[in-house]
Amino acid sequence: MSQEPLRRQTGSVQLGPGVGRHPSREIAQRGPTRAHVAPVRTLAEAVAHWARTRPSQPLFYFADLEEKLTVLTAGDLHHNALRIAAHLHARGVRQGDKVVLSFDTSPEFLESFFACGLVGATPCLIELPSSKVSVRAWGERLRVKLRLLEARAMLIDPDFADLAHEALLEPAAEPGHPAPFVATVKELAGEAPSFEPPTANADDTAFIQFTSGTTDAPKGVQISHRALFANCAAMGEISQWNSDDLMVCWLPLFHDMGLVASTLASFVHGIPTALLPPFGFLLKPARWLWAIHYFRATSSFAPNFAYQLCVKRIKDAELEGLDLSAWERAYNAAEFIHADTVRHFTERFQPHGFEPDTWRPAYGMAEMVVGISIRDRNDPLRMETISRSALASKRQAVPVHESGPDALTVLSVGRVLRGIDLRIVDDEGRELGERQEGEILLRGTSLFGGYFKNPEATGAVLREGWLHTGDLGYLAEGQLFICGRSKDLIIKAGENHHPYTMESAAAQVTGVRAGCVAAVGVNNLQTGTEDIVLVCETTETKHDVLRQQCKHVEEMVYQGSGVRPNRVIPVAPHTLPKTTSGKIKRAYIRQNIEAFENLSLLVTPPARQSIVH
Repeated sequence: MSQEPLRRQTGSVQLGPGVGRHPSREIAQRGPTRAHVAPVRTLAEAVAHWARTRPSQPLFYFADLEEKLTVLTAGDLHHNALRIAAHLHARGVRQGDKVVLSFDTSPEFLESFFACGLVGATPCLIELPSSKVSVRAWGERLRVKLRLLEARAMLIDPDFADLAHEALLEPAAEPGHPAPFVATVKELAGEAPSFEPPTANADDTAFIQFTSGTTDAPKGVQISHRALFANCAAMGEISQWNSDDLMVCWLPLFHDMGLVASTLASFVHGIPTALLPPFGFLLKPARWLWAIHYFRATSSFAPNFAYQLCVKRIKDAELEGLDLSAWERAYNAAEFIHADTVRHFTERFQPHGFEPDTWRPAYGMAEMVVGISIRDRNDPLRMETISRSALASKRQAVPVHESGPDALTVLSVGRVLRGIDLRIVDDEGRELGERQEGEILLRGTSLFGGYFKNPEATGAVLREGWLHTGDLGYLAEGQLFICGRSKDLIIKAGENHHPYTMESAAAQVTGVRAGCVAAVGVNNLQTGTEDIVLVCETTETKHDVLRQQCKHVEEMVYQGSGVRPNRVIPVAPHTLPKTTSGKIKRAYIRQNIEAFENLSLLVTPPARQSIVH
């Protein structure tokens, strides 16, 4: 077996004005055929299947921060993954063992991920340290997860291997369980004894992904190969993926939308994916759009804030020559979808070939692999204007005129995928009718296998075969509309208010950072109800300007949501705690609101300290 990985370095690419097309995408394939999931049962079998049937086809393109472009063909991916698998086997990793993976977006990550499947081990995905989390906090979280998993090995990006070794200086496993060995892919080089990959079952765990929730207790979502393939097939079916499609992804690969929706779903259909590091997008959002241009990409997933960031951050000069006309599916998921974002993005980028029909609003969660509903191509993009007051007081979605002061615009997230059953229920568990808001319950072929070694958490959400999502929504003519999270609801004077509309309105104020606003309900013992408090990150620093800004936020929130906040707390950039997938930790903020008040830019505490989360 070759000692060196087989990868094709195809030079560099500057994703910006002046870039052409990748040679393999210059001419669209003639007569594309419908793409289907590989006729296999597991990811390991899929790797071998594509290597056998189309070894020279590029499956993954990597454009790193240094503009280097790397291509992995199906044959090279299988060769490299098999080499790593042989080394893991030689070092004692066996079928059923847990192997922790902690990488940035790279060929090494995907080769290691598929290597785990080839050796019969279960890959367990963990984020790398980042600016959002201190190294010490990352090390503590790592030890907790390693103890939970009783991991046999940990493969990590070489830049962070020393940190992993330091974290393991303290006991990483329960007594009687040895600590895992830590290695980089480069260290798993040289000749390794050949081995016979074990036979896996469709009901075996394909991977374990940790939820990015707001609690400190990690919950490992177990996904079987059977559930994974069923969900990927259903997404491809409703999206009508074709053989000439290509996916672009800048999302983190340790979360479901990056790993499954963008990468594995394409992979099992034999569709290539172009991958960018997440930091590259955040640093320069235009790189994402230029990657779509360069690869003539047809599909890409992103949360709402990413589309909003493109509207606000990309300068006109960065768009010269941009062509988005090949983009057929702009999936918008993972967080509340704002109608204004959809309108503004369309208006800004329609002159560059982006069409309104490209939008694919979607809804999903890791406990259902990833996909739950997606807008069907045959359905028009559907927006509804409903009464805020009726939703707040009666929990009914009552249509009203668009321009009225009581108007709230919501987007359909499409139809439920094949193989998934959905119910909307009230607080007592009774099924609700059309246009009545309640909790979303799910079951079906994509259902997860429970949280790893956490029956209590599993039992809290999985009851009588139904997954209790904690999300609120309603059905109308077969389409699903999401209203928010039950735990994020603000209940003021007996009325329910969702935070998303208030946060979106506040973000329109100059100086307030988009995606960095939290609306929470805080108990007020004097009034006997909740105060509405907005915590906003801002780039402003002058007290007079901040006071005016807070008044402006208050007014914009009132105009945009019909409710006036009790307090507005301006804080410095990067103050609000977020999950590893970028979601605001509203529960944490609500529980620690006094600490955020002390961090307000309008007060000067004796000793300002950052909040460790």
